[in-house]
Amino acid sequence: MGILMNFTFKGKHRDGSIVEFSAADWRSDDPGKADWLTKMNQNSSSTPAIAPGVRIWLQQYCDLIEFGGSSTG
Repeated sequence: MGILMNFTFKGKHRDGSIVEFSAADWRSDDPGKADWLTKMNQNSSSTPAIAPGVRIWLQQYCDLIEFGGSSTG
């Protein structure tokens, strides 16, 4: 039996928009960013995870403003 990690975070993009990640989906007050993030993640993973390209984008353009997590198993 494995351990399942769930996490959420919220980041602020340099342009002022907010991006959020959860096990359910990506959200943003900028619909273009939410769509791009969702598509990029779907191309590289079938589980709730952050694709490497998205992680690099977040590190370059966003500041973390909130993080939460839990584990089950």
